[in-house]
Amino acid sequence: MLTNCEDIGQISILKIASSRLTAADLGPLKSATDRMLDRGRNTILLDLGGVRRVARSGLAALVELQSAMPRTSKLAFYGARPHVAGEIMRCPLSSLLSYHETREAALNTPEVLQQRLAGLKAVILCAGAGTRMRPLSHETPKPMLDIAGKPVLTRVMDHLGRFGIRDFILNPGHHAPCIHHAFATTARRSVQYVNEGGYVGGTWHPAPMGSASTLVRLQTRQTAFEDDFVVLCGDAITDIDMCGLVDAHRASGAEVTIAAQHVPREETGKYGVLVTNATGKVLEFCEKPSPRDARSTLVSTGIYVFSPRALKGLPDRAGFDIGNDLLPRILARGGSIQTYDAPFVWADLGNAKDYFDTLERVMKGEIPGTTPAGALDRNGVWVSPSAKISRRAVVIGPCYVGPGAEICAGAHIEGPTVVGAGAKISGRTVLKNAIVQPDTLVSSGTWVSDMIVGQDWALNIDQNTALPQTIQPLEGVFSTAKIALPDEDMRLTQGLMG
Repeated sequence: MLTNCEDIGQISILKIASSRLTAADLGPLKSATDRMLDRGRNTILLDLGGVRRVARSGLAALVELQSAMPRTSKLAFYGARPHVAGEIMRCPLSSLLSYHETREAALNTPEVLQQRLAGLKAVILCAGAGTRMRPLSHETPKPMLDIAGKPVLTRVMDHLGRFGIRDFILNPGHHAPCIHHAFATTARRSVQYVNEGGYVGGTWHPAPMGSASTLVRLQTRQTAFEDDFVVLCGDAITDIDMCGLVDAHRASGAEVTIAAQHVPREETGKYGVLVTNATGKVLEFCEKPSPRDARSTLVSTGIYVFSPRALKGLPDRAGFDIGNDLLPRILARGGSIQTYDAPFVWADLGNAKDYFDTLERVMKGEIPGTTPAGALDRNGVWVSPSAKISRRAVVIGPCYVGPGAEICAGAHIEGPTVVGAGAKISGRTVLKNAIVQPDTLVSSGTWVSDMIVGQDWALNIDQNTALPQTIQPLEGVFSTAKIALPDEDMRLTQGLMG
């Protein structure tokens, strides 16, 4: 029996070539898998494509090999020739084998997928002040805005974790302590900070550095990147296939690979616009041109794979941005930038309207892998376990009701609507196409339609340009800390769901 080993990230693939697989092959296979385990590989796939015949004793050997694996390790098989696969399927032992028809099927099982990009570092950019998201971002960094039960940043990290990415570098600036308190290194993930700001007299003060400057500083001062690494914005959620993106980057040999999508021409002014050739190589890059000057509608989504060599030659000082500075410099010196435009869902939270639209898509299940927290009822309403909804309230989805929220008898709510954590909706109220911020009371007789409302402000959800600094409150909307619900409403809601 001949074997050949191939590594994909933290996964080892053992290719077997044998005229006939029998019980005698158990010893050599066990030795081969032990060598891979000793090298730190805890996920092993056996390619059976080179096996010409298999005896029942050979199948028993594969079952024994699989059962002998440590509990923390995974062994699976794939790719047998049709007649060998037939022998496997006809054997009663086949139900005990983790067998897949193709290599791709084996690689994309959740257990294996979680190892494919293990060891790859991810930089998640989260320093910005989010001025276009005001007043939502006044007290909360945009990456910490709630998306149906989880902050945006949590959903980004969870998605990367599905592919085995567990090493995160965050660069908080605006209201950085909110992020510091939310994320720390655990057994599940490693979190490091390169802060853009610091404490002065016990108060946090942001000091924006620039996205490219952050990467350069990490490399020049800490040698943070010995291999390819990914960079994402912390204010967008996506279902992008990170393995596909990284594989495409490595196959192209580019210094940078940009995940790209087409947008309507009128929206090109919000993004970096790419001009490419037929193979996806970037020929021109222009950051946020006016729509009439945009040379294409293909834009950067802010999801990148970088080679460390892309950072060479940049000075270690503040003020350098990926879009405005780094990418144009790479193109100017003849460096290679590639695009990745395989289909994927991408929801960018640029402003309040984007935020509302993203919440609607999440509640409708239009962003794979991004499920609202809580249980879904037959009316299309996601209800957190600690939320209370009176049976005499009307709630029509898509809606999300956050932890500790209360909806009283006589309230009428139509989706898409979000009731934030700890919010209280009194009776004789109407909510349609609305977001009620956490700990906000909507008092009796109030109508909220096509709006996002907080304790002391309200804005129209179609206001998608830069917002004024002062937002007027909506009459009938207050802080739950100042005004309690009437006793009658509290009695009606207590412990009721519906």
